[in-house]
Amino acid sequence: MPRLGAKVCLLRCSLLPCLLLLLLRIHETEQNSYCQQIITEGHLAELEELADTQMQHPGRVSFKFIDKMQLNDSVCYVKAAFPLMGKILERIEFKENSSNAQKMKTVRKMYKRIDDSVDPCIREEDDEERMLSQMCFKEFTTSPYEMLVLVKDFFQDIKRLLQEQETFEKDCSRVYRRVCPGPKKAGSSPEQRRKEPPAREGRQEPLIYITVASVVAVLLATGGLLFYKYKSRVLERPLEDGGCDPEEPERRALQEARECSELETQDL
Repeated sequence: MPRLGAKVCLLRCSLLPCLLLLLLRIHETEQNSYCQQIITEGHLAELEELADTQMQHPGRVSFKFIDKMQLNDSVCYVKAAFPLMGKILERIEFKENSSNAQKMKTVRKMYKRIDDSVDPCIREEDDEERMLSQMCFKEFTTSPYEMLVLVKDFFQDIKRLLQEQETFEKDCSRVYRRVCPGPKKAGSSPEQRRKEPPAREGRQEPLIYITVASVVAVLLATGGLLFYKYKSRVLERPLEDGGCDPEEPERRALQEARECSELETQDL
């Protein structure tokens, strides 16, 4: 009997993890099935119609989003861009009670259902992921048509990943850290970036000016000193050579003038 009891206990202990794993997989399957039903082909068709109606408006709109090509990871792209998509949907406005306004309300409800369930379809980023994903934010400036096409493609990516049984449990911290250099400035074209001097060169320019000014000041001071010494030597040289006073020629000229004056007086 003791041996039988041990066998029963061993059987129960081995079945328990299997049962828990089976329940977990059933839950994940049911959750994935629920999430797949949120984004329908009808939603994607409505987004495409909204984009088509925007082709008549040539204006430009600016918004923050994620560069899908730069990130090159579908799961991390969806996780990083999902909060930003909510802000974009809030900004898209149509004439009240128009057919486009009704379609936009349907899309907003669909977006909220993805995140409003007890077990969200897209796992929320933890603090580290959220901080690093913000380095991937990029300023986009496009036409309204291009923005709505981007919205449609984004939800299409989510639908595809859910159909592939993606759970969005992946930790994307390493991907963000490796790929994203940081947020980019809006409207910064390659030509403007070439014209802007590097930060290091900007810090070196004042030092160069100070160095050049110091060298010029030293050269001027040295030149002035040499000129003074040269002048002094020129003035001292007649005294050393002849032992004569530099004012001697002037005194001789005055003496000769006096003698000439005396001779003229005597002749008279």
